[in-house]
Amino acid sequence: FGDSLEDDLKRRDFTMNALAYNPRTGLVDVCGGAEDIARGVVRCVGESDRRFQEDGLRILRALRFASVLGFQIAPETAAAIHRNRALLQYLAAERVQSELTKLLCGPWAASVLRRYPDVIGAVLPEILPMVGFDQRNGHHCYDVWEHTLHAMEKVKPEPELRLTMLLHDIGKPNCFTVDGLGCGHFYGHPAESARMAEAMLGRLRAETALRETVVQLVAWHDRNIPRTRPGVARALGALGERDLRRLLDVKRADNLAQAPAYRFLQGEIDRAECILDQLLVEGACVSL
Repeated sequence: FGDSLEDDLKRRDFTMNALAYNPRTGLVDVCGGAEDIARGVVRCVGESDRRFQEDGLRILRALRFASVLGFQIAPETAAAIHRNRALLQYLAAERVQSELTKLLCGPWAASVLRRYPDVIGAVLPEILPMVGFDQRNGHHCYDVWEHTLHAMEKVKPEPELRLTMLLHDIGKPNCFTVDGLGCGHFYGHPAESARMAEAMLGRLRAETALRETVVQLVAWHDRNIPRTRPGVARALGALGERDLRRLLDVKRADNLAQAPAYRFLQGEIDRAECILDQLLVEGACVSL
Protein backbone atom coordinates (compact mmCIF):
# COMPACT_ATOMS: atom_id res chain seq x y z
CA PHE A 1 0.00 0.00 0.00
CA GLY A 2 1.15 3.53 -0.70
CA ASP A 3 1.16 6.54 1.62
CA SER A 4 -2.26 7.58 0.34
CA LEU A 5 -3.95 4.39 1.58
CA GLU A 6 -6.20 6.10 4.11
CA ASP A 7 -7.37 8.71 1.59
CA ASP A 8 -7.93 5.95 -0.94
CA LEU A 9 -10.01 3.94 1.53
CA LYS A 10 -12.13 6.96 2.36
CA ARG A 11 -13.07 7.32 -1.31
CA ARG A 12 -14.15 3.70 -1.68
CA ASP A 13 -17.63 2.26 -1.20
CA PHE A 14 -16.97 -0.10 1.69
CA THR A 15 -18.27 -3.63 1.82
CA MET A 16 -15.85 -5.97 3.56
CA ASN A 17 -12.41 -4.28 3.69
CA ALA A 18 -12.97 -1.90 6.58
CA LEU A 19 -9.52 -2.57 8.08
CA ALA A 20 -6.11 -2.42 6.40
CA TYR A 21 -2.48 -2.31 7.46
CA ASN A 22 0.36 -0.10 6.27
CA PRO A 23 3.91 -0.98 7.41
CA ARG A 24 4.70 2.72 7.86
CA THR A 25 1.52 3.99 9.52
CA GLY A 26 0.18 0.79 11.08
CA LEU A 27 -3.50 -0.11 11.25
CA VAL A 28 -5.83 1.94 9.06
CA ASP A 29 -9.31 1.80 10.50
CA VAL A 30 -11.40 4.35 8.64
CA CYS A 31 -14.76 2.95 9.75
CA GLY A 32 -13.97 2.49 13.44
CA GLY A 33 -14.22 -1.29 13.26
CA ALA A 34 -11.62 -1.93 15.96
CA GLU A 35 -13.43 0.41 18.33
CA ASP A 36 -16.74 -1.34 17.63
CA ILE A 37 -15.15 -4.70 18.39
CA ALA A 38 -13.72 -3.36 21.64
CA ARG A 39 -17.13 -1.96 22.62
CA GLY A 40 -19.00 -5.09 21.52
CA VAL A 41 -21.02 -3.48 18.73
CA VAL A 42 -22.25 -5.03 15.47
CA ARG A 43 -22.52 -2.38 12.76
CA CYS A 44 -22.83 -2.42 8.99
CA VAL A 45 -20.07 -0.77 7.00
CA GLY A 46 -21.48 2.19 5.11
CA GLU A 47 -25.22 2.21 4.35
CA SER A 48 -26.97 -0.61 6.24
CA ASP A 49 -29.84 -0.94 3.77
CA ARG A 50 -27.42 -1.30 0.89
CA ARG A 51 -25.32 -3.91 2.68
CA PHE A 52 -28.39 -6.05 3.40
CA GLN A 53 -29.73 -5.67 -0.13
CA GLU A 54 -26.40 -6.96 -1.43
CA ASP A 55 -26.86 -10.15 0.60
CA GLY A 56 -29.91 -10.65 2.80
CA LEU A 57 -28.15 -13.37 4.81
CA ARG A 58 -26.18 -10.58 6.52
CA ILE A 59 -29.38 -9.88 8.48
CA LEU A 60 -29.21 -13.28 10.18
CA ARG A 61 -25.43 -13.07 10.46
CA ALA A 62 -25.72 -9.84 12.45
CA LEU A 63 -28.17 -11.53 14.81
CA ARG A 64 -25.87 -14.54 15.03
CA PHE A 65 -22.92 -12.35 16.05
CA ALA A 66 -25.09 -10.78 18.76
CA SER A 67 -26.20 -14.23 19.95
CA VAL A 68 -22.77 -15.89 19.95
CA LEU A 69 -20.61 -12.95 21.09
CA GLY A 70 -23.07 -11.03 23.25
CA PHE A 71 -22.58 -7.89 21.14
CA GLN A 72 -25.19 -5.14 20.81
CA ILE A 73 -26.43 -4.23 17.35
CA ALA A 74 -25.98 -0.54 16.50
CA PRO A 75 -29.33 1.33 16.34
CA GLU A 76 -29.07 2.21 12.64
CA THR A 77 -28.14 -1.37 11.78
CA ALA A 78 -30.97 -2.74 13.94
CA ALA A 79 -33.49 -0.46 12.23
CA ALA A 80 -32.29 -1.64 8.81
CA ILE A 81 -32.58 -5.27 9.93
CA HIS A 82 -36.26 -4.74 10.73
CA ARG A 83 -36.85 -2.82 7.48
CA ASN A 84 -35.19 -5.42 5.26
CA ARG A 85 -36.32 -8.63 6.95
CA ALA A 86 -38.42 -9.64 3.93
CA LEU A 87 -35.16 -10.25 2.02
CA LEU A 88 -34.73 -13.44 4.02
CA GLN A 89 -37.60 -15.02 2.12
CA TYR A 90 -35.57 -15.05 -1.11
CA LEU A 91 -32.46 -16.82 0.21
CA ALA A 92 -31.50 -20.46 -0.24
CA ALA A 93 -33.05 -22.48 2.57
CA GLU A 94 -29.76 -24.21 3.36
CA ARG A 95 -28.01 -20.87 4.00
CA VAL A 96 -30.81 -19.69 6.25
CA GLN A 97 -30.89 -22.96 8.19
CA SER A 98 -27.13 -22.92 8.79
CA GLU A 99 -27.10 -19.34 10.07
CA LEU A 100 -30.26 -19.78 12.15
CA THR A 101 -28.90 -22.91 13.85
CA LYS A 102 -25.69 -21.10 14.84
CA LEU A 103 -27.80 -18.22 16.17
CA LEU A 104 -29.94 -20.58 18.28
CA CYS A 105 -26.87 -22.19 19.82
CA GLY A 106 -25.41 -18.88 21.01
CA PRO A 107 -25.36 -18.01 24.73
CA TRP A 108 -27.50 -14.91 24.09
CA ALA A 109 -29.95 -16.54 21.65
CA ALA A 110 -33.05 -15.91 23.77
CA SER A 111 -32.20 -12.24 24.19
CA VAL A 112 -31.78 -11.81 20.43
CA LEU A 113 -35.01 -13.66 19.60
CA ARG A 114 -36.86 -11.56 22.16
CA ARG A 115 -35.85 -8.36 20.33
CA TYR A 116 -36.25 -9.66 16.76
CA PRO A 117 -39.26 -12.02 16.54
CA ASP A 118 -40.43 -10.25 13.39
CA VAL A 119 -37.10 -11.02 11.71
CA ILE A 120 -37.14 -14.71 12.64
CA GLY A 121 -40.79 -14.71 11.61
CA ALA A 122 -39.77 -13.74 8.09
CA VAL A 123 -38.39 -17.27 7.62
CA LEU A 124 -40.49 -19.06 10.27
CA PRO A 125 -43.84 -17.24 10.24
CA GLU A 126 -45.32 -19.97 12.45
CA ILE A 127 -43.62 -18.43 15.50
CA LEU A 128 -45.44 -15.11 15.22
CA PRO A 129 -48.76 -16.28 16.74
CA MET A 130 -46.83 -17.35 19.87
CA VAL A 131 -45.64 -13.80 20.58
CA GLY A 132 -47.77 -12.35 23.36
CA PHE A 133 -50.17 -15.34 23.36
CA ASP A 134 -51.63 -15.48 26.89
CA GLN A 135 -51.82 -19.09 28.09
CA ARG A 136 -54.47 -18.33 30.73
CA ASN A 137 -53.36 -21.34 32.75
CA GLY A 138 -52.01 -21.58 36.28
CA HIS A 139 -49.17 -23.83 35.15
CA HIS A 140 -47.68 -20.92 33.26
CA CYS A 141 -46.32 -17.53 34.29
CA TYR A 142 -45.30 -16.48 30.75
CA ASP A 143 -47.01 -16.15 27.38
CA VAL A 144 -46.19 -18.86 24.84
CA TRP A 145 -43.26 -16.97 23.28
CA GLU A 146 -41.65 -16.01 26.59
CA HIS A 147 -42.11 -19.57 27.86
CA THR A 148 -40.37 -20.80 24.70
CA LEU A 149 -37.41 -18.44 25.17
CA HIS A 150 -37.00 -19.26 28.86
CA ALA A 151 -37.12 -22.99 28.10
CA MET A 152 -34.60 -22.63 25.27
CA GLU A 153 -32.13 -20.99 27.67
CA LYS A 154 -32.28 -24.03 29.96
CA VAL A 155 -30.97 -26.64 27.52
CA LYS A 156 -27.45 -27.22 26.30
CA PRO A 157 -26.42 -25.31 23.14
CA GLU A 158 -26.91 -28.28 20.84
CA PRO A 159 -28.90 -27.92 17.60
CA GLU A 160 -31.25 -30.80 18.43
CA LEU A 161 -32.14 -29.40 21.85
CA ARG A 162 -32.33 -25.71 20.93
CA LEU A 163 -34.53 -26.42 17.89
CA THR A 164 -36.74 -28.69 19.99
CA MET A 165 -37.31 -25.98 22.58
CA LEU A 166 -37.94 -23.36 19.88
CA LEU A 167 -40.63 -25.57 18.29
CA HIS A 168 -42.02 -27.63 21.19
CA ASP A 169 -45.07 -25.37 21.68
CA ILE A 170 -45.36 -24.04 18.13
CA GLY A 171 -48.79 -25.68 17.80
CA LYS A 172 -50.31 -24.21 20.96
CA PRO A 173 -52.14 -21.27 19.32
CA ASN A 174 -53.84 -23.74 16.94
CA CYS A 175 -55.02 -25.91 19.86
CA PHE A 176 -56.15 -23.25 22.32
CA THR A 177 -59.49 -23.68 24.07
CA VAL A 178 -60.99 -22.09 27.19
CA ASP A 179 -63.13 -24.05 29.66
CA GLY A 180 -66.13 -22.80 31.60
CA LEU A 181 -63.90 -21.45 34.37
CA GLY A 182 -61.86 -19.35 31.96
CA CYS A 183 -58.82 -21.63 32.10
CA GLY A 184 -56.86 -22.13 28.89
CA HIS A 185 -56.02 -25.59 27.54
CA PHE A 186 -53.94 -26.85 24.62
CA TYR A 187 -55.20 -30.38 24.07
CA GLY A 188 -53.24 -32.21 21.36
CA HIS A 189 -50.57 -29.54 21.04
CA PRO A 190 -47.58 -31.97 21.09
CA ALA A 191 -48.83 -33.76 17.97
CA GLU A 192 -49.71 -30.47 16.27
CA SER A 193 -46.32 -29.00 17.21
CA ALA A 194 -44.55 -32.08 15.83
CA ARG A 195 -46.50 -31.82 12.57
CA MET A 196 -45.61 -28.15 12.20
CA ALA A 197 -41.97 -28.74 13.21
CA GLU A 198 -41.57 -31.39 10.51
CA ALA A 199 -42.94 -29.03 7.87
CA MET A 200 -40.79 -26.11 9.05
CA LEU A 201 -37.56 -28.10 9.20
CA GLY A 202 -38.32 -29.67 5.83
CA ARG A 203 -38.78 -26.20 4.38
CA LEU A 204 -35.37 -25.24 5.78
CA ARG A 205 -33.80 -28.33 4.21
CA ALA A 206 -32.56 -29.56 7.59
CA GLU A 207 -30.65 -32.83 7.55
CA THR A 208 -32.87 -35.88 7.90
CA ALA A 209 -31.34 -37.07 11.18
CA LEU A 210 -31.71 -33.63 12.76
CA ARG A 211 -35.28 -33.25 11.56
CA GLU A 212 -36.34 -36.69 12.77
CA THR A 213 -34.78 -36.20 16.19
CA VAL A 214 -36.38 -32.80 16.75
CA VAL A 215 -39.81 -33.94 15.57
CA GLN A 216 -39.67 -36.98 17.86
CA LEU A 217 -38.62 -34.94 20.89
CA VAL A 218 -41.35 -32.37 20.21
CA ALA A 219 -43.95 -35.15 19.96
CA TRP A 220 -42.78 -36.68 23.26
CA HIS A 221 -42.09 -33.50 25.24
CA ASP A 222 -45.38 -33.52 27.18
CA ARG A 223 -45.87 -37.29 27.32
CA ASN A 224 -45.99 -38.80 30.79
CA ILE A 225 -43.24 -41.33 31.46
CA PRO A 226 -44.17 -43.32 34.59
CA ARG A 227 -41.38 -43.26 37.15
CA THR A 228 -41.29 -47.04 37.25
CA ARG A 229 -38.96 -49.60 35.73
CA PRO A 230 -41.52 -50.71 33.12
CA GLY A 231 -42.43 -47.10 32.28
CA VAL A 232 -38.84 -45.97 31.79
CA ALA A 233 -37.95 -49.23 30.02
CA ARG A 234 -40.71 -48.64 27.45
CA ALA A 235 -39.42 -45.13 26.78
CA LEU A 236 -35.86 -46.42 26.52
CA GLY A 237 -36.94 -49.07 24.04
CA ALA A 238 -38.77 -46.50 21.93
CA LEU A 239 -36.17 -43.70 21.97
CA GLY A 240 -32.81 -45.24 22.84
CA GLU A 241 -30.51 -43.91 25.54
CA ARG A 242 -29.27 -40.81 23.72
CA ASP A 243 -32.69 -39.44 22.83
CA LEU A 244 -34.30 -40.44 26.12
CA ARG A 245 -31.65 -38.42 27.95
CA ARG A 246 -32.32 -35.56 25.54
CA LEU A 247 -36.04 -35.89 26.27
CA LEU A 248 -35.40 -35.64 30.01
CA ASP A 249 -33.37 -32.48 29.38
CA VAL A 250 -36.28 -31.11 27.34
CA LYS A 251 -38.73 -31.91 30.14
CA ARG A 252 -36.49 -30.21 32.72
CA ALA A 253 -36.23 -27.07 30.61
CA ASP A 254 -39.96 -27.04 29.88
CA ASN A 255 -40.75 -27.30 33.58
CA LEU A 256 -38.21 -24.63 34.59
CA ALA A 257 -40.01 -22.22 32.25
CA GLN A 258 -43.37 -22.86 33.95
CA ALA A 259 -44.82 -21.30 37.11
CA PRO A 260 -42.55 -21.76 40.17
CA ALA A 261 -45.25 -23.71 42.03
CA TYR A 262 -44.70 -26.64 39.66
CA ARG A 263 -40.92 -26.91 39.95
CA PHE A 264 -41.35 -29.99 42.16
CA LEU A 265 -41.55 -31.92 38.89
CA GLN A 266 -37.77 -31.60 38.64
CA GLY A 267 -37.54 -34.31 41.27
CA GLU A 268 -39.79 -36.60 39.23
CA ILE A 269 -37.56 -36.14 36.19
CA ASP A 270 -34.51 -36.97 38.33
CA ARG A 271 -36.25 -40.15 39.50
CA ALA A 272 -36.82 -41.21 35.90
CA GLU A 273 -33.15 -40.64 35.09
CA CYS A 274 -32.05 -42.67 38.11
CA ILE A 275 -34.18 -45.59 36.92
CA LEU A 276 -32.70 -45.17 33.44
CA ASP A 277 -29.19 -45.38 34.90
CA GLN A 278 -30.11 -48.55 36.81
CA LEU A 279 -31.54 -50.22 33.73
CA LEU A 280 -28.40 -49.46 31.76
CA VAL A 281 -26.07 -50.71 34.49
CA GLU A 282 -28.03 -53.95 34.67
CA GLY A 283 -28.09 -54.33 30.92
CA ALA A 284 -31.84 -54.80 31.12
CA CYS A 285 -33.65 -55.99 27.99
CA VAL A 286 -36.03 -53.23 26.90
CA SER A 287 -36.93 -54.37 23.38
CA LEU A 288 -37.38 -57.57 21.40
